[in-house]
Amino acid sequence: MNQAETDMRDITLAFHVGAPNTDNGQLTWSLRKDAQRLLAQGVMIRRPGTYMAALNQMLRKQNQDTVTDQERAALLDGMVKDQSVSRIILTNSGFLGVPGWMLNGGRLYRNAGSNAAALRTVFPGNPCEFFLGLRNPATLIGPVFKSQSNRTWEQFAAGTDFLNLRWSDVVADIQDSNPGCRITVWCNEETPVIWPNILGQVTGLGDGFRFDGELDITRGIISEAGYERLEAYLANRPGLSEDQRERVRALFLSYFHSEEAVEEEIDLPGWSQPLVDEMSESYQADAELIRRMTGVTFLS
Repeated sequence: MNQAETDMRDITLAFHVGAPNTDNGQLTWSLRKDAQRLLAQGVMIRRPGTYMAALNQMLRKQNQDTVTDQERAALLDGMVKDQSVSRIILTNSGFLGVPGWMLNGGRLYRNAGSNAAALRTVFPGNPCEFFLGLRNPATLIGPVFKSQSNRTWEQFAAGTDFLNLRWSDVVADIQDSNPGCRITVWCNEETPVIWPNILGQVTGLGDGFRFDGELDITRGIISEAGYERLEAYLANRPGLSEDQRERVRALFLSYFHSEEAVEEEIDLPGWSQPLVDEMSESYQADAELIRRMTGVTFLS
């Protein structure tokens, strides 16, 4: 094995697998603001459009045929393009599964484990990590259903017990199917406050890197006046630790958040406010369960 092949095997694959309707592509766009600075640290962020066709082709082939080491190396080489890279971030909310089948079998993404393992198998010699943003099923199911047109509500819901949907099952499936792969989880509802922490974990750089896109999520749910004051406040205090900056973001959000931006309309057949409230309580309890799962890094 030559030096180039050895280096290729050392590259860590960081898969951001969703969930759908959480960051809506913002992870890619936030990190691309620092693309050159990240590359200087050995971290590569690519737009999904530059690799998804080739990756999907490889996934289909390995499901039906034998994929050679040369083909796997060529796929990775096509992403790296002669850059000195130690980590590649690949993000796609469809990695977990097709939206129309999100509730297939009455549970959330029942094929999450096998789909994650298929990604892992494309690069069997490389270290691999998975990143997953959760979202309350009470607010997630409506947007996902509306994002697809192949199935009616009856086909989509298929007798699902909405009070028994557990993200912990999804996380456990990914863990069981991918031993040795680190998994990092967070709640989408907290992303405006912990966004820099998420970016630091996905890039593997921790809180020692200041991201140009650290306020991207906050900007979407805060008044313009509040955003300008927050930006100025942080700019004038460069010595604040990340914990202190997090508390500042939380404080500004509590004062200046936009009701229109955070309010969500839920209109699904047969749903009621008591059901939504119960689903939300179950989600919070489930998040606490995931927080205590062995081998899971839970950001909050």
